[in-house]
Amino acid sequence: MDTLSIQPVNEDNWRAIAELKPHPHQASFIAPNTESMLEAVYETRFAWSTYGLYVDAYPVGFAMIGACHQENGYIWLDRYMIDRKHQGKGYGSLFLTKILDYIQQNWPVKDIVLSIEAENQQAEQLYKKAGFTKTGIIDEDNGEHVMVYKVKKR
Repeated sequence: MDTLSIQPVNEDNWRAIAELKPHPHQASFIAPNTESMLEAVYETRFAWSTYGLYVDAYPVGFAMIGACHQENGYIWLDRYMIDRKHQGKGYGSLFLTKILDYIQQNWPVKDIVLSIEAENQQAEQLYKKAGFTKTGIIDEDNGEHVMVYKVKKR
């Protein structure tokens, strides 16, 4: 059985994470992992954390979490992707569940938010299946639709 893990991006794995790419038709839906990793280091007005998503010892995806607004009770799952070579294997749903649990264990928030392009119907369905709902809000920075996941009480 495969072991799924979430590992911080660091000096040992960043190159492997940078190599992960979506399918060409998905490229407009998400920033490249290299750009996300740079944002996490240099966009200092927010506290971003970047993670490699691993099956056993192999990186298959990437996530960026942060811009925690504890005073307002929410945090962003700002980037989430599964490499094109590993799509269609169920990893998208499995890792999304794992990331939601990880966030709930590590940040005291009530909501997890993300934004998606209106055309990205595949991602919207994935997020809805995991419990996200559309808010009707459009992100003023990028024109994407905001979705929210209400954290379960522990």
